[in-house]
Amino acid sequence: MDDGTLVTLHGTDGSEAAVSLHGAQLLSWRPAGQREQIYTSPTSQPAAGKALRGGAPICFPQFAQRGPLAKHGFARTSRWELVTGPSHGAVSEATFQLDSTMVAAGWEHPFCLVLVVKLGPGWLELHLQAANTGRQAFEFTGAIHTYFAVDDVRQAAVRGLQGLRYEDSADGGVVKEDAEAEVRFAGEVDRIYLGAPAEVELAPGRRITQQGFEDTVVWNPGPVKAATLGDMPAADWTRMVCVEAAVVGRPVSLAPGKTWRGMQRISVVPA
Repeated sequence: MDDGTLVTLHGTDGSEAAVSLHGAQLLSWRPAGQREQIYTSPTSQPAAGKALRGGAPICFPQFAQRGPLAKHGFARTSRWELVTGPSHGAVSEATFQLDSTMVAAGWEHPFCLVLVVKLGPGWLELHLQAANTGRQAFEFTGAIHTYFAVDDVRQAAVRGLQGLRYEDSADGGVVKEDAEAEVRFAGEVDRIYLGAPAEVELAPGRRITQQGFEDTVVWNPGPVKAATLGDMPAADWTRMVCVEAAVVGRPVSLAPGKTWRGMQRISVVPA
């Protein structure tokens, strides 16, 4: 997508990241000397009111169907504004904004969202801020819904979630406890880990940390569900896995004039 909506960040070490103004959605991240870290579907095309499959969509003000709006809310399908940047240096940075004057009617609460993307040597950070600019408190759920590129998801694993309770969205939302040391992917996995740790590992080769987000979502459609998705090649279920910084189990209550902050940091580490 190169129609004037793409903002590219460059690091002095040769790293590069690309963010679309459509949804302020991270679409690409290539650390210096490394492969592409982010999966985007080659058959998906964003449009007004429609999200691109892949990248790192911003889910706000609701996660999935947990509210009156369309799935995952409107932030990922709205056009954001580039406020500052991209700066260039050892750390390259760009700031994007979306507020209640920029979206269609359907959610009555005045708000302002700010996303700051920071690109450094071997790492990338997504800082999300949600401010209540109205006179009444509101609640929201949300996520940074990051799609990671993998060679073969059947050889990948997420570590660091053992012993946690999770809502199994692939099994009607039943709450279970994960007894395994690794989350593996032979079929559909759709889990909301509640009270997740600040750091997990996506093996091979990536460390994912988060702040402000209480939960972590792990998702892969598996072969059966992937065949029903109209915006991704069916075989691509093996090429991606989502590890999402999320706030789902306990919605954020935001008082007038207050700001909530959350962050997801992705680092490449030696295999």
